[in-house]
Amino acid sequence: MFEVTGIVKRLLDAMKGEAVSEDVVTHFMLAFEVLVKSNLSPEVMRSLSLFVTYALHTPPTIKQRPSKPLVSLSQPDMPGARLKVAAEPARFSTSPTGTKFLTKRQLGTQWLLYLLSEDDSEIVLQGCRILTRLLITHGSGYTSKFSRKSGGFIVMANKLKRFWGNAKLWPICFSILFGYDVANIALDRAVDLNSLLTVFSKKKIAYPEALIIITSMLQHGLKETMKRQDSPESPIKRSTGADMDKLSDLSVDILQNSTKMESENFAAQEDVLLGAIRFLLDLQERSSGFRDFALTSEWTRMLLAGVYPCVVSTDTVTPEVELNSRDSALTFEGSDVIIRPIGKAHAPAPIVRTSSVETLPSPQSTPPRGTPLRRASSFVLLTAHKTTPLKFSKPGSREQAFKDWNDEDADSPILQGVLELVLRVFSDQIWNRKDFSGFSLFTKVPPGFQEHQAYFESYVLKKVLSQVTQKVHHNQKLLCEPRVLTNVSRLCSQMTEAIFEGWFIDGAEVMIDFSGSILEYLQRPDISKLKSVRLCSQALSTIRSCLLRIILLRLSDLDGTQIGDREAKDFMNKLAYWQMPILECFGHDDEYLRLFWYQLYSKLIDRKRNLRGSAANFLRIILVQKPEETIALIQSCVSPDQRQLSHDFQKLTEVDDETFVAWVDMHRPSLDGLFLGNMAKSWEDFVSIENQRTYDTARSRLCKRKDKLRIWYSEGLATERTLMHHDVANSSWMKGIFNSEYFKHQRLVQDQQDDLAYLSAAYRKMEKDLRRPGAVFSESSALKWKLDRTEGRNRMRLRLLPDTSGVGDKYHSKGKALDSASSPLKTKTSASSGTSRDTSTCASPSAQALGENDQASTVDSSSSSGDQEGPFAPEDDFELVEDPNDPMDAEDTFEDKNRKVMRRLQQGDKVQAAYNMSRITGLEACEGILIVGKDALYMMDNVFQCVGGEIVNVWQAPQEERDPFTMVVTGAKTLEKRQHAGMRDQDSRHWKWHDVISFSKRRFLFRDVAIEIFFTDGRSYLLTMINSGVRDTVYGKLLNKAPHTSTANALPNPEDAWRLEALKTFDETPQGFGAGLGSKIGTLFNSGPSNPIVRRWQKGEVSNFHYLMMVNTMAGRTFNDLTQYPVFPWILADYTSEDLDLEDPATFRDLSKPMGAQTPSRVSGFLETYSALKEIGQTPFHYGTHYSSAMIVSSYLIRLPPFVQSYLLVQGDSFDHADRLFQSVGDAWTSASSKNKTDVRELIPEFFCLPELLTNVNNYDFGHRQSTGAKVDHVELPPWAKGDPQIFIAKHREALESPYVSENLHHWIDLVFGHKQRGDAAEENLNVFHHLSYAGASDLDKIADASERAITAGVIHNFGQTPHQVFSKPHPAREHTQCPIRRLDSSVFSLSCLPRPLLESHERVASLVYNSKTERLLCASPFRLNFAPYDKFLEWGYADSSIRFFFSDNRKPAGLFENLHIGQISCACFADSKTLITAGEDCVVSVYTVQTSVGKQVELQPRSSVFGHKTLVTAIAVSKSFSTFVTASADGQAFLWDLNQLAFIRKLPLVRHVECAAINNVSGEVLLCSGPNVLLYSLNGALILDQNVCAEQEDYVQSCAFYEGANSEWLENCLIFTGHSKGRVNIWRKCVSAGKWKLELLRRLDHVDFKSDNNRNTDAGITCITPMPTCVYTGDEDGRVVSWIQDL
Repeated sequence: MFEVTGIVKRLLDAMKGEAVSEDVVTHFMLAFEVLVKSNLSPEVMRSLSLFVTYALHTPPTIKQRPSKPLVSLSQPDMPGARLKVAAEPARFSTSPTGTKFLTKRQLGTQWLLYLLSEDDSEIVLQGCRILTRLLITHGSGYTSKFSRKSGGFIVMANKLKRFWGNAKLWPICFSILFGYDVANIALDRAVDLNSLLTVFSKKKIAYPEALIIITSMLQHGLKETMKRQDSPESPIKRSTGADMDKLSDLSVDILQNSTKMESENFAAQEDVLLGAIRFLLDLQERSSGFRDFALTSEWTRMLLAGVYPCVVSTDTVTPEVELNSRDSALTFEGSDVIIRPIGKAHAPAPIVRTSSVETLPSPQSTPPRGTPLRRASSFVLLTAHKTTPLKFSKPGSREQAFKDWNDEDADSPILQGVLELVLRVFSDQIWNRKDFSGFSLFTKVPPGFQEHQAYFESYVLKKVLSQVTQKVHHNQKLLCEPRVLTNVSRLCSQMTEAIFEGWFIDGAEVMIDFSGSILEYLQRPDISKLKSVRLCSQALSTIRSCLLRIILLRLSDLDGTQIGDREAKDFMNKLAYWQMPILECFGHDDEYLRLFWYQLYSKLIDRKRNLRGSAANFLRIILVQKPEETIALIQSCVSPDQRQLSHDFQKLTEVDDETFVAWVDMHRPSLDGLFLGNMAKSWEDFVSIENQRTYDTARSRLCKRKDKLRIWYSEGLATERTLMHHDVANSSWMKGIFNSEYFKHQRLVQDQQDDLAYLSAAYRKMEKDLRRPGAVFSESSALKWKLDRTEGRNRMRLRLLPDTSGVGDKYHSKGKALDSASSPLKTKTSASSGTSRDTSTCASPSAQALGENDQASTVDSSSSSGDQEGPFAPEDDFELVEDPNDPMDAEDTFEDKNRKVMRRLQQGDKVQAAYNMSRITGLEACEGILIVGKDALYMMDNVFQCVGGEIVNVWQAPQEERDPFTMVVTGAKTLEKRQHAGMRDQDSRHWKWHDVISFSKRRFLFRDVAIEIFFTDGRSYLLTMINSGVRDTVYGKLLNKAPHTSTANALPNPEDAWRLEALKTFDETPQGFGAGLGSKIGTLFNSGPSNPIVRRWQKGEVSNFHYLMMVNTMAGRTFNDLTQYPVFPWILADYTSEDLDLEDPATFRDLSKPMGAQTPSRVSGFLETYSALKEIGQTPFHYGTHYSSAMIVSSYLIRLPPFVQSYLLVQGDSFDHADRLFQSVGDAWTSASSKNKTDVRELIPEFFCLPELLTNVNNYDFGHRQSTGAKVDHVELPPWAKGDPQIFIAKHREALESPYVSENLHHWIDLVFGHKQRGDAAEENLNVFHHLSYAGASDLDKIADASERAITAGVIHNFGQTPHQVFSKPHPAREHTQCPIRRLDSSVFSLSCLPRPLLESHERVASLVYNSKTERLLCASPFRLNFAPYDKFLEWGYADSSIRFFFSDNRKPAGLFENLHIGQISCACFADSKTLITAGEDCVVSVYTVQTSVGKQVELQPRSSVFGHKTLVTAIAVSKSFSTFVTASADGQAFLWDLNQLAFIRKLPLVRHVECAAINNVSGEVLLCSGPNVLLYSLNGALILDQNVCAEQEDYVQSCAFYEGANSEWLENCLIFTGHSKGRVNIWRKCVSAGKWKLELLRRLDHVDFKSDNNRNTDAGITCITPMPTCVYTGDEDGRVVSWIQDL
């Protein structure tokens, strides 16, 4: 049986890479189709989708691909044919075999959306067919996601609107709308719309989101057809006239044939569009569900948006334009607006003119007039041929009332059809709905100019009235139905409001005709008696009120000067025509009769003769028809002396119009008093009410319109973003697909090259490990060293690690760099594929600067790891990403970046959140992503998560989405290097959540956007986010995942509590302690002594060094950012004496003054600078430089990577001139305190703890001093240091902890961190720096100009940043210069032995551990270890070479593990409760992770093994605080190892057998005991002393220990304990004598045999010593445990 999938892929490859001749194409495609149909599988479907995507994509730089098949290049129909094959599985209606493979994982939608962009209609049709089947098959959930997440329907609408003339596309779109399986529609033949109508009319709308597709096609089709009628380029028009005469007969025939074909094609498209419109009309008639949907959806608005440009002859504007116009009203400012409806080029062009309405009558008007009714907007409709207003035909035939507007578009059936769709929705509201709420046209009319909108609304409203009138005329009995009559009354009310607001141009006459005809019918005696009509009295009242209000409005308009005699007379004749309905209204409201009399009288006394006659005629009609009401009205208004007028009025019914007018002129004074006096008040009240109502409704309309515009604007922006994102992402995606497919057939060869490169790199790494010191093929070579980021006690960073990057070898002094500049540059270039796995190439210097010294990417451990996998493949769509655990395609070895990121996860872990961040590394920022996993936290460099979720290379990310400040800080050069480094710099690291110890909010460039994360291994990382909102989100997420970081008591490993206490500066809720960034910090520290750490320092419980580190932490200072590096003060002023006198105050600097004020000679100059700047209006400052900046820090640490790289980054890859380098401590003090006005620098913590700061351990070539010619190498030390950096650091630290500094340190804190840092106190203390160095001086986020923002950020980044002001009140002084509690380091002579041993076990005491929780001392015999939480213990030494765990209380087994080593285990120890280190007879040292909890079994997980020893390992000592352990073997070899990475650090210079070892967790010093001697090394392998500590020749050191203090206090003496034979314990103090280090014996402790009479010592040797803060426990070979306590 053959493998079908492989054959399909091979055939597809053949079509990609080989030419298929035309004579075999048909047979080839038939065979391929049969093969695919008969053997469908996910692999086949995926291969098809990828091939189709590849085949239809042509790179812009490649016009023709030689590798592409001939069929795909020369056969334009072939892509569609091949796509048809892919669509076939989606077509079957019964038992669709391909449906189960149409999944998101296998096909997706993005490639199908891409197909819709093709110009070939067949490709678009087949792509749409597959997409429809996919959406329907997977249901509403998937379709909803398709709509929301990728904006699929928006994209479809945008792409498919071009194909409005494709008859097969419409059924597909309708299928989506109704959720109908398109496989049931036979698209290979003519579609039967009647059958589809039957099906769809019975179904409900399934996916209303698809409505936009149908409406966009209708809009586009309508616009194209209407434009074609007017376009001079139309085939019908462009071939006529004189041009035809210029062509030959043959040319004419060809052109005519072409024109005919084009016209026929377009006519066919128009027929398709008309058919779709008819289908929708029939559907609207048959389907109640569709009618409900049309009423409640955006259906009418979208249709009106298509009709609008055709009616008003212009396109719509954007909602933003209308919103931003004055008063949100976009107008032509009174200019005439010519309307040229599309498709009616030869018809008279209407003109819309804005008319003005006088709001108040002119006092000079003759005759006097009342206040006119006011419209909210006034527009007049004219024609281009005459300036008189457009009027309707005379009311001789009521059916002609709407004739003018109906006939205008009789030649536009498509426009009529689309408009009919709208009108039917409106009609349905009137005739079939219970509660007609109005059309709300103002919320549906597209954005545009008010003139256009008014014309369009009037156009639509007249259409509506025309249709309603026709319906009523056809069946007047409808008006007798209460529901219909109520809706008609509401329609009248809505039309009336539109007329009053001015949006229904010339609508008054139309509404008078409409209302009059309605009332005339309803007032018929036989109709008015009907119960249904009588019950609707309120509706009738509304219609009458609307009619009368409109008539009064028009009567008021007749007073205007723009109204001609003819127009006024026509209107009065209209009133006479509708006299019966009008007069019938008066019987119900005498107030309206009064208003009519007032208006008709004002017309009766007008200057227009015809108007006067018409007014007299209508008044006479009123007198005849309403005599009683009229006489009563007149009598109520006349005075007693005018009674005769009422009698005269009764006689006027018998005279003609002229006599009526003459009588009025004769009695004008009396009549004016009657009408213009008494009745005028009623009119004014009516006008006031109506105008206020018009104003309110207009304002409400405008508010609602604004709300709609805002919604449309938001939707428009979302649509634009969706389409733009789709185009950009789709282009990138398609390029990725093309690249991946195009390079697949080259991958075999390339993979071989990559494998070779990968193996070569692994071999080189192995070879380097084999040649390191202590290895099998060890070679003597000078190693380079770098400062590790691991922090120990008091947050000291003391450890150096091997630097294998090679950075620094090429750097020289400034002079040599200049000399070499003129020599020819030799370059070596190599072409490397973007898919290379070669990781051997060193990262760029910038990448190594401060963030890569941990080499986390090469470690696979529980604390940090990174997988170095293959490179990223060309970008793929998220929907095509496979399950990483499901290798669906073994041949396809490439991966997308999402999978690469996913593969960095630990087994079983899941991504819960991912955030873009930048990891601050010294002076630069490395962009990457932070992944919050279920079980671990991950960081990955140089990748970026776009808004859409795609993972891309950071240099491929959209610039607008990246953090601009990161790019400013890093610089273009470094970014370019990282881009060229490619995948090699995409390192990752991870930590289990229990390894996270603290999160702190931080600032970066004074922006509150950073988080600093601390881990139990002593490392920390500073991460910045794009804004504070994202930072706060990330912070909350991290706290939620690691709630134990809030308090030391909650930590998973209690032994890590000291790290948290060194970071946690105050008791708080989980809000980000140590943030030092906001008002909260200031509030907490204002009270000073109330803060726990302040109180502890005052009492002397913590050292000055520790307190300064804590204050720096409070202020947000961090080792990870050179611009915010911790600040320490200059302490000493004496750098010339041979001996340092710490009792003399003159030895110290004045801590109450800043560095600029240390010498009086400089004070005046700084004061002058301040005054001068203040006088010229600039922000004044004393110092133009800062006491802490990146340049200062890197210059101090120039001898150590990674700081040397930071220094070189500033200096342009070369060292500064030798004379300007940091080379002498004394010279630096002189420069900063007195000599150099621009130098006011302070110190850094390393001056008090790191001797390697002062030595050129890497032998950098710094050049020679020009002044003396001396070579710059190690830092020149003051005489009292005796040339030893160790002595300098010890003396300097001793000075920091001296009484003088303890008494005055609070003054310096006030200057740098306290109340003297700012304001008047800073000015008084000569302590003001450049304003940009203070937080809040400039908000970078509010600087709009990119260049200005970059410059300001550069100043902040380079100049220096003043720490956050921690204390706003004076800092309290220290109460005790020394710890008041008696500790062992100062009271060793007060120790006395308890009279009896604590324990006598008769077994050698191997270890003593004090459990502070239970206050018990745990003793262990040989081959046994106790470990926290001390409910279990470990034993080894069994015959089967196993190690076994037991429960402490009952000795029940808790775990057994065999074959950890070949042979027996020689020694073992716990680094902490989770880490076990063992060594065996096989000379291998192994490290394991211990997984257990109280009462649970133990699981042992191997982490790694290290090699190097050639004989049995005899001693192991661990320092968890420095993540270091030492192993010593029987042949005298001793190695230091990195516990974080389980990597080799260095070999100690020793060739002696070691009996025991210890590492000081405070200082990092390593103590090895060999025979009678002890060897003391620094953490970095420097031999401090080698001294014989045994008084007797046969004696040797059997045990040793350091006294490490209780917490973070200053140890006055460095005590070392050594255990000897005959029960002796010696206590030594490390001190300096004659310029050398030595151990001074302070006291001897004796194990006295209490059973003997003469109190002699026991003969047993001391095998275990455990110093405690106030006591010492010792154990001997005989099993005795003795306690030594202080005397009271």
